[in-house]
Amino acid sequence: MSVTSDATVLADPSRQLNADDRILHACNPEFKDNFNLRPFKFNHILHQSGLFEIPRIVEVAQRMLEKNGNVCAINFKNGSLDTKFSAMPHSKRLTEAFSRVGENDSWIKLTQAQLYDADYAHVLDTITSELEELSDFPLRTDMTLVTMTLLITSPNVSTPFHIDHETNFLFQLQGSKDVCLFPATDRELVPDQEVERYYAGNFEAARYRREMQNRGTIFRLSPGEVVHHPSLAPHWVKNDDNISVSISINYCMKSIEERARVYQANYVLRMMGLKPLPPGVSPLRDSLKRKVISTLEHRNPKTFSDVVHAPVTRLKSPLNAVRRLVKR
Repeated sequence: MSVTSDATVLADPSRQLNADDRILHACNPEFKDNFNLRPFKFNHILHQSGLFEIPRIVEVAQRMLEKNGNVCAINFKNGSLDTKFSAMPHSKRLTEAFSRVGENDSWIKLTQAQLYDADYAHVLDTITSELEELSDFPLRTDMTLVTMTLLITSPNVSTPFHIDHETNFLFQLQGSKDVCLFPATDRELVPDQEVERYYAGNFEAARYRREMQNRGTIFRLSPGEVVHHPSLAPHWVKNDDNISVSISINYCMKSIEERARVYQANYVLRMMGLKPLPPGVSPLRDSLKRKVISTLEHRNPKTFSDVVHAPVTRLKSPLNAVRRLVKR
């Protein structure tokens, strides 16, 4: 598949980042106090770099397609906050999705873009270093996977309510939009069983409950602003009447995978007819669950699925057998 654009000139090199430029501008105490606990906003300068203009992104998408990279375009024409991603058609015409992004209902996603562009890889490395400094947290030591995802969205598109495993930083580069984030620990909003199903491979397990909308905080994002999503913080996004270009930088980390293993163990136990305790209630039981499930981890993970879902993937056959027994 060929991706073309009328504007094929790359971004002006004179606008690209200098070696001494700090990408992130934030208050250190606030960052340290809230990192991976509560959402908050701060600032960046990537929108001034020229590296993430749509013509440049089109070229990266072309390279990704040629190398079987993870690029997808979804038609959000009938999308809403409680729509499921799987209910919306995926476009097989990426060229058209890019060329008409200003007039149709496209949601274009380029995952692990840093693997296909050296400048993007450098930006990601610099951001990771600056995040370590701001958070006073050994991010490089703890992380098991880091991903830069580019998101290009048509005017007025809404991204459905969902949760993510990773610790996330959403950078706004072009256009403006609203991001509504809910507390990551609200198990009334997203019950433990929905989190268990998410960690068993159902990415759409979290259900939007309109009656609890007032529990969310809406963050207005404009170019030069970042909002932090703690792991498992439910959220939805509404784009303004403009084309939106954003970068989502995601970190899988050992510390949050430990909690994931407990949820995965609970999923298995629940399928066996038991009523397991949620994470955090019994440290001893949590430790035992982690030890058992961790024996099934991928030893050389390269993808999100390898990092997060390998234990459940390896248990698929036994789990299906348990499911059949429980139904009898």
